[in-house]
Amino acid sequence: MKKLSIALLLVCLGIGPILAQDASTPESSQRKNAIFVGVGTGNVTYSLVKQADKFQDPNGGYFLSLSTHEVKPLYFIKYENQLGRRHTLGLNFANSGFVIGGVVRDSVFLNDLNVLTETELEVTYRSQSFNLRYNYLFNDDKYFQVYWGIGVGIRGNSISIKTNNPNFSKQLQIPGLNLGAVPTLGFESTLGFRGMITDQLGWYTEIGIAKAALQFGMAYRF
Repeated sequence: MKKLSIALLLVCLGIGPILAQDASTPESSQRKNAIFVGVGTGNVTYSLVKQADKFQDPNGGYFLSLSTHEVKPLYFIKYENQLGRRHTLGLNFANSGFVIGGVVRDSVFLNDLNVLTETELEVTYRSQSFNLRYNYLFNDDKYFQVYWGIGVGIRGNSISIKTNNPNFSKQLQIPGLNLGAVPTLGFESTLGFRGMITDQLGWYTEIGIAKAALQFGMAYRF
């Protein structure tokens, strides 16, 4: 009987750490990091550029005719680290831009061959944001979460201009600093929804103030 009691005690001592280890496994193996890649829609500037040809006025406006009006890819790349059950902190990158160009109204000039030529102008604008972002999770369900996030950072802007008119090009040159390219404050605030497809692969959707009113994409947890 004494030997049996000792054996049961040893078994219990052996099972105890195993059970404790199993109980801690879900928490210790929880994936704390995530990468999100998405695209956006609902950008007001994009809508105007895409429909620029519909707003041409034969009797007014800057361009006599448009040859280019297209947008640059509007996409998001995000890294996130989970600090607790309901808190995450991460870095967000967003890219947007557009190209618009055509013949400038009332801008005929003499080229190098002394031929009257209409001025052609193409403007390319790019905007890239780097924001530090905090998210609050309204629920800590692993498979579906609702969250709100706010981010602040720096938005870099760049403007490049192409024209066939050398005189017009000189007029567009701004002495000193180009104010259109000065970094500005970046800000975002969105309500989000996300869920898991597999143990590592998921999806997300956000609505609110950002480079796009609506964004959606895929997530990878590790």
